[in-house]
Amino acid sequence: MLFSKKLITKTIGAFYVISILASCGTETKNKELKKNTSALSYAKRFTITKEENATVLELLGNKGDSAVTATFVLYSKNKPTNHQDAYFIKTPVSKVACMSSIYTTMLAKLGEENSIIAIDNVDYYNNAFIQQAVAEHKIIELSKGPKINIEQTMALNPDLILTYGMGNPSIDVDKKLLQANIPIAISLDHLEETPLARAEWIKFFACFFDKEQLADSLFEITEKKYLDLKKLTEHQTVRPTVLTEIKYGDTWYVPAGKSYIANLLADAGASYFWSNEQQTGSIPLPFETVYTKAKDCDFWINLYQVNTKKELLSYDERYGLFNAFKKNKLYNNNKTQNSKGYSNYWEGGITNPDEVLADLISIVSPTLLPNHTLIYYKQIE
Repeated sequence: MLFSKKLITKTIGAFYVISILASCGTETKNKELKKNTSALSYAKRFTITKEENATVLELLGNKGDSAVTATFVLYSKNKPTNHQDAYFIKTPVSKVACMSSIYTTMLAKLGEENSIIAIDNVDYYNNAFIQQAVAEHKIIELSKGPKINIEQTMALNPDLILTYGMGNPSIDVDKKLLQANIPIAISLDHLEETPLARAEWIKFFACFFDKEQLADSLFEITEKKYLDLKKLTEHQTVRPTVLTEIKYGDTWYVPAGKSYIANLLADAGASYFWSNEQQTGSIPLPFETVYTKAKDCDFWINLYQVNTKKELLSYDERYGLFNAFKKNKLYNNNKTQNSKGYSNYWEGGITNPDEVLADLISIVSPTLLPNHTLIYYKQIE
C-alpha cells in the first residue's frame, strides 16, 4: 500500500509526517535559515523557505499546533548537508507519478502535463489529455483501488511521486517504496479549511519544477477573481439557507462550521445550518437530526452522483420531505462527468475556486450574476 488510511472523498486525502530535530543548536540554526521564508496568504499546512542552494518545504500536519511534521529539501546541484531527517529531492523533476487528479490539474496549470508519467485510477479523471495518454500507454495507471502496483511503480522509477497520507511515512508509505529511495512528496491541501488555501498549494507543486514565479502569478489571478466575487455578497441582507450532501448508509456527514464547504458557502452569501460548529471536518448525524434542523432549506447542493430527483428518492424516499426538493432547488456539482460518472469538480473546482464561487452565487443569489453560466453545477430535476 502507498497509504493506509482512506479518505471520504476521492480527492481528499491524508499526508506524510516525520520528526524534526529539536536540539537547541538546531533550533537556532533553523531560525537563521528561515529568514527568506516565502509568505503564504492562506495555506496553513506548509511553508516555503529559500536557502542559498536549496528550497525547503515544511509540512504542518497537526491540526492542534504548528509543529513541523515533515521536511522536503529541494536542490538542483549539490545535495545539502544541513538538514537531518529530511527528504531530499533533486529538481527540476521531469517524470512524476500523481496519485490524485487534483495534482495533475495543478501540474497542467503550470504547463507540466508532459511530466506526468503515471496516475492512480483513470476512472476518476475528466482531463482529456490524461485519458488519451493512458489509452495510448504514455501515462501508466498504477491502481484501480486503494493499493497501487508497487513493482510497476518501482520499474517506472519516477523522479517524484505526489501523493497523500495521514502524516507518518513509516505508516503511510509502503516500505518497499521507502527502501527504493524513490522521492515522495506529500500534499496536505485536503487539510486546508478555505478555498483559497487549497488553491494556494499550487505554490507547493511549483517548487518541484522551479516555477515558483509562475505559480505566484497564477494564484494572484485566482485570488483576485475570488475576492471580487466575494465582495458581491458582503452586504447581502437575505442569505438563503443551504443543505449539503446526502447520507451514506445510516449516517449523514454534514460539513462542520470551519470546513472548506462551510467557508465556501459563507463567501457565496449563503446561510449554512451548521456554521456555528467549530470543527473543521464533517459531523456524523442521523437522518432525523438533519431533517429536524434543515427541513425548510432553500437550497440543497452536492448530492453525491445523483442526476435526477427520482434517483435521489431511490436512495431514501424521505428526501422528498425537504423544502428544497419540493421547490426544485436541488443543485449537484456534477454538470460535467466522464464515462464512469465522476465529476470534474474534484479536478478543476478545487484548483479554480473562483469558478465554484461564481456558480454558488448564481444559484443562491442569481441577481448578483445574471449572465453567469454554471460551470460545475447543474439543477437536478
